[in-house]
Amino acid sequence: MRNPLEQLNSVLPNQGEALPLAPQMSTIEHLHDEALKGESFEDAAEALESVEVLQAFRARLKNAPFCSFHELVEEVTNIRRLAVSKEERAGKMEALIETLEQKAARLSPRAADLYLGILAEIKGEQFQPRFDITKEKITELKSTADEKGNLKRSDLDILFAGDTSWDIKLNRIETRFDDRGVGYLSGMRALDRRDREEMSDDIRKWREEELKKAMPRPPGRRNESKPGVDSMERLKEGERVPAYWTIEPGFDGTKYFKEQSFSSWDSERNVWVEEEYKYSDVELSPLLEKDKEDPKRGLVNITMNSTINAGDWISCPIPYTHRLHAIDTNGRKYSVQQDQNGDVVILIEGSGEVEVKVILGVKEDRRLISQKPKKPTVPNMLSEFSEETIKKLAEIKKRKNDNISRARMISAYVRSRVKYLAPKDRAEADKYNAFYNTHAKGFAGAVDEIREGDCDVVNTYFAALCAKLNIPVRHVVGHSVKGRDNEGRSSIHSGTGHGWSEVYDEIRNEWVLIDATPQGDSNLEDEREKGGRRPSDYVAGDNEGHEAVRPSDEKLEELRKKLAEHKEQLSYTKEERQLAAGAGIELKEARKAVKEIDLAERTRLPSGELIVDALTKLFNAIVESRKMPTFGYTGPVRQSEGGEEIEDMTSHYIQAKSGDMDPRSRNLPSKEIKNEQIIGGFHVYMIGDKSGSMGANTEEGESLWQMQRRAMYLIFSSLHRFERNIERAGLQKENALSIQTESISFRGESQEEIDLDKPLSAKFSAEDKVKLWHSLTTQGSGNGDVTAIATIYDQIKKEVEETEKRGVKDNCLRLIVACSDGGYCGTEGQMQAYAEALHKLNAVVVGVGLTEAAASVKVVMENPPVSRGDTVRDINDLPALVAKYLVMEAIKLFPLKARENAAQVIESSMAKFNPVN
Repeated sequence: MRNPLEQLNSVLPNQGEALPLAPQMSTIEHLHDEALKGESFEDAAEALESVEVLQAFRARLKNAPFCSFHELVEEVTNIRRLAVSKEERAGKMEALIETLEQKAARLSPRAADLYLGILAEIKGEQFQPRFDITKEKITELKSTADEKGNLKRSDLDILFAGDTSWDIKLNRIETRFDDRGVGYLSGMRALDRRDREEMSDDIRKWREEELKKAMPRPPGRRNESKPGVDSMERLKEGERVPAYWTIEPGFDGTKYFKEQSFSSWDSERNVWVEEEYKYSDVELSPLLEKDKEDPKRGLVNITMNSTINAGDWISCPIPYTHRLHAIDTNGRKYSVQQDQNGDVVILIEGSGEVEVKVILGVKEDRRLISQKPKKPTVPNMLSEFSEETIKKLAEIKKRKNDNISRARMISAYVRSRVKYLAPKDRAEADKYNAFYNTHAKGFAGAVDEIREGDCDVVNTYFAALCAKLNIPVRHVVGHSVKGRDNEGRSSIHSGTGHGWSEVYDEIRNEWVLIDATPQGDSNLEDEREKGGRRPSDYVAGDNEGHEAVRPSDEKLEELRKKLAEHKEQLSYTKEERQLAAGAGIELKEARKAVKEIDLAERTRLPSGELIVDALTKLFNAIVESRKMPTFGYTGPVRQSEGGEEIEDMTSHYIQAKSGDMDPRSRNLPSKEIKNEQIIGGFHVYMIGDKSGSMGANTEEGESLWQMQRRAMYLIFSSLHRFERNIERAGLQKENALSIQTESISFRGESQEEIDLDKPLSAKFSAEDKVKLWHSLTTQGSGNGDVTAIATIYDQIKKEVEETEKRGVKDNCLRLIVACSDGGYCGTEGQMQAYAEALHKLNAVVVGVGLTEAAASVKVVMENPPVSRGDTVRDINDLPALVAKYLVMEAIKLFPLKARENAAQVIESSMAKFNPVN
């Protein structure tokens, strides 16, 4: 039978060229990264649905215990769904399993046994269960036959396959592992709890006496640490010991409080020692600002309180996640120092008992590292190991290149190999300790052989294996603290003592916490594996985040929101999204603007031809006509080489007399593309009417201002394309034709009621479109025809004057289209006067009356060649009418010499627009 990894590889083969995994991206983010960055609406919708289904899966399990099993199922499934190479997938799976193997220490022994067994199945490795019930359960999970002997997919395959739905996986979790706390895993934990609570009457009485002797005072500074099993090291269920440090606020999860480090091993006495201590002042750290504190992530400053005996140096336990900020001794003088390992000690002067408060500031990065070493050393630990262990070390050395990766693989090997030992009485503890200390293979060799030990024994064995691969490692003693009392405080006491290791990271130049303690240490068990609360309900301990293999619920929700937003964006066209991004507006608003622009550009002439197409043909002809051939000559050349007129008669005669029948004495005509000195600019100004009556609706239900705006969109879009075609034509810069547009509108008669909707420029940007959209929707109250035309006049006059100041003749053709939905109300003479003044500036004014209600506009402004007037009887004809006058002026952009050749295009264009109105 194939192992699950092989089965899953066959279910989900690689799909084409796979991209490497992003190092800072979680599996679920990588799984949907392409959909999030791509342009496919369907992919985004599918990815969004996938994340929402996963969220529902998590929600169903939020109150279920043993979240590590849910985490395992989720992450392995997502890795199987990644479209990456087999090598990338195997690497991702290996890193995941290494992390999850460390989590086994957080489970009770029987639950951890099953957990490690499943991980071994995923890896395709042999596993020797410690409990018969584990072997039976794994056999059941691997079975491919039902009760009747029919073939089926095994439960392990279903749980970890990439092609199985989350609903089916949920069913298997609930029915095969733990159905709301009354299933297999809960039963296994209950058995483990019973085992821990079993003890003889003699040992119970002895423990009670020892607990009564416990004084709530921190112990003094130690010069060495002797590893050995101790029947008192961990408390039984329900036992309480007086605290000698109380911690506020308290926390759930497990937090490591470091007291003292030891870098050397004395092989004769089997003790950890520090050969020399060098002390220095402690560098105090600031507190994290209140607004940055986040209890759910463990980002909180904490305070530790204790009563200390003055006159003695006391080790101050400090968690990896915090640094010392201040010490309060109620006015008593004190000294605080740190040794070369960064471990802090306190001395209060005088004698007697002193209440002390230690204030710790949280580290925002929360990385479980210690002070950077100056000279990391490898302890000399003389031990002999089994052939199996030597072979495993060789494999690790070959597979991994750096200290931390190798150490983590060693840690996983140790936890899988060694059983946690909690002797039931002193006699049993003494027996084991004697075995460790007298074995011929050395202390670590004894552990390798017997495969049993508690936290400091096992971590000493781990350190010896690291030393075997020349990895700098040191032993640490301190406390593993978890849980809160009824007042919300956590405690350090004689029952929280713990030992672990620090391994030197040669890449970052720092010590990294690695705890090789196997499952069975009740003080390391993760409360979430029993209680059924979500991880986000807990103040995080050191294990939180450091070993996280999947994003939190909050991170998953962030991804869901990104995908939902991306899906929403992709439901819009690319043009709509570009307009929204360019103008900084909502997509819904951009959709309305784009729809109107699209309607404008789909406006047709009476013949049925799109106006934009007709304008484009004319504008393209103008561009081509401005490239005219002129002749230049090079020579002399022979007649056979294309030469025509004789350039040098004397030379021609001499060469002919010498016998050359085709003398090199003629000119060669050659064509050159050259821009004619003609009109250099075409500026189109449009004046919009925003008086109150523009809100009236047409028979089709559209208001007058909507049709007015549509006409402007049509003209400006067409002229903008005209300008881009000129740029692509590559005409000489000094003679290039510049196409620019401007729009203003009036809400009333005063200058303050004149709005600049689009400044004069060759662009028609997203901002221009949106500003035009908003401005021409606004309505005013009065007519401002004269004020608007006066504004345009002043502007053009200034432009011409500035051009002539530079000694250049203004050669710009200007067209002003002034829309009005009513008469000029007594200002007819002023309008005509401004039209005449503008004509002298080479500008033509076209007054357009909007519907028959403004028929007088045509009468007033119809005065060619000074100005022109017209009326649109049907407001829907406005875009075509404005385009008609645009064509009439644009024809002047043809060079005079080219108009004869362009006569057909000009006549055709005029014929198309003449029927308008």
